[in-house]
Amino acid sequence: MKISTAQFFRTNSEAMSKGQFEVSSLQAKLGAGTQITSPSDDSSKANLISRFQSSLERQGVYKQNIESAKTRLASEETALTSITTVFQRASEIAVMGANGTMAVEDRAILGAEIGELRKELVRLGNTRDVNGEYIFAGNRINSPAYVEDGNGDVAYMGDFGRLSVNVSDTRSMAINTLGNELLRPEEFSAMLSLEQGLKTNDVSSVQTSIGKLKDSSDRISVSFGSMAGRFAALNSQAELLEDTSLRIQQIISENKDLDYAKAITELSKESLALQALQASFTKISQLTLFNFMR
Repeated sequence: MKISTAQFFRTNSEAMSKGQFEVSSLQAKLGAGTQITSPSDDSSKANLISRFQSSLERQGVYKQNIESAKTRLASEETALTSITTVFQRASEIAVMGANGTMAVEDRAILGAEIGELRKELVRLGNTRDVNGEYIFAGNRINSPAYVEDGNGDVAYMGDFGRLSVNVSDTRSMAINTLGNELLRPEEFSAMLSLEQGLKTNDVSSVQTSIGKLKDSSDRISVSFGSMAGRFAALNSQAELLEDTSLRIQQIISENKDLDYAKAITELSKESLALQALQASFTKISQLTLFNFMR
């Protein structure tokens, strides 16, 4: 008869089941390349990885927001550069036209140029971004920021809303330049007065426009500086997000990625232990009382 008891078989069966589970678990981890293959392996670590993966996804969204904002600011930069050029040329013309020795015909030619510059100013004020949205109209992005009536008067038709984007879990940034801060109706009126003064040979009116154009140029410079500051802030935030993403990826890797050398060593150890247990169990379970007594 075989020498065995229910306890002997139960104990050894449980030990072999545990060993087989450990071997299978290690094989699964090696196949997946991860420390855990299901949340039940380590719920605390699984929750930690999940939280950091969600955080990493948010960093990606913030990066996209920043890139979109920078694209929009690039449109602003182009428009502001062109507006600056328009006022510089208008100031040059005003100075030339204020010269009392200039011929009437020459002033008229300069007046025609100012007329074209004024039209260009309206066009630049109604600049659109890559999505076709008016960038200086506040929140009224689907309507022109400036409208000119039949008398040549230009009015700002946008609102005063700031467009903000989320750039982190705790920070949002306003990205737009408002048209009422950039080009005011008096700017267009000054250009129209200069145009008319040159065409009618009104030297006094031309001379008056010089100071007004300088004030306009100074305001454009302030707007340009503010835009450049927002650009720099976005670049700085993008660098911060990149650093944060790298740190998060490192934490995820430390808690998720498998140490192959260590896992292979553990697998070999567990496999040998399981083989030894199986061999021992087989040998002992087959012993007869006669063999045992010998």
